Amino acid sequence: MSRRKMLSGAQLKALRKESGYTQGELASRIGISRETVSAIENDKPETMNNIGMEVISKWWSICRQKASEQTRESFFSTVMDYFGFNLS
Repeated sequence: MSRRKMLSGAQLKALRKESGYTQGELASRIGISRETVSAIENDKPETMNNIGMEVISKWWSICRQKASEQTRESFFSTVMDYFGFNLS
């Protein structure tokens, strides 16, 4: 299974929603379109295959302060796995 399958749009959506941002608000803060946020959250293959560390990093930076500790830990672990970093 490729790393791209390990990071889901559903998880990114949950992080955004828990943090209290609309798609438009988050898109504006990241510097992408609301349609791109929607495509990411809906796991559109062409979009998921093209998002990189910069978008994920910004998403994380914006949402992490408002997310629960459990969500932050889970998301951080998933992102580390997604990009191939070993925490052990």
